[in-house]
Amino acid sequence: MPRIKIYQPYQNEKLVLSRTQISNFKECPRCFFIKQRYGINPPGSPPFLLNTAVDNLLKNEFEIYRNKQEAHPIFIENNLNFIPKQFEDEKWRNIKYFDEKRNIEITGILDDIWDHKDTNEIVLADYKATSTPKDINLYIGFRWQMDIYAYVLKQKGFKVHSKAYFLYANADRYKDKFDSTLHFNMFLKEYTINDTWIGETLDTIRSILDSPNPPKNYEECKNCNYVTNVNKKLS
Repeated sequence: MPRIKIYQPYQNEKLVLSRTQISNFKECPRCFFIKQRYGINPPGSPPFLLNTAVDNLLKNEFEIYRNKQEAHPIFIENNLNFIPKQFEDEKWRNIKYFDEKRNIEITGILDDIWDHKDTNEIVLADYKATSTPKDINLYIGFRWQMDIYAYVLKQKGFKVHSKAYFLYANADRYKDKFDSTLHFNMFLKEYTINDTWIGETLDTIRSILDSPNPPKNYEECKNCNYVTNVNKKLS
């Protein structure tokens, strides 16, 4: 487990935030404060290793089309004039932006970027794996993820298309036999980027971390509610 760099208030030190940490703040400012100030993590979940495997396979597949500079079949199927973007830097997926005004560095790891051949913009893309017969409503954290990536890339001078895409691999759970093989249906889910909230959120993060007291319990946070209910029972 990586060590957490404890943020010390009132020193105006450089604050490094991953896109996950910013999302964590949006989910619960109190849990974020406790983790950053005291190094106490909220209860976690086991890693989704099958999702990671699908993610890696899709990256490998798109590299084939990136190297050939050809459209992936999912683009043709959806009438999108896209091609996987080529980069000279092999570490192009690792992005970061330093905000001098706030003394905050934002970092993230991209799944993919596509070239929009009609507009000469870049298109953000992320891979997701699931298994459901229902229509998928994008989890709010996924939307924040794209907003943050768009914000960072815009600050770095890229022209970012207003639409981002989630490429879903939906495993078919109704096959007669397993045969040690999962069958996936691939489809794109479009999302309209909204990064207008990020500047204000960064200001709030800096302000809260420089405060001597943590934010109040967040009513929608299951971790805060758990601790509150336990304390009530034990007091």
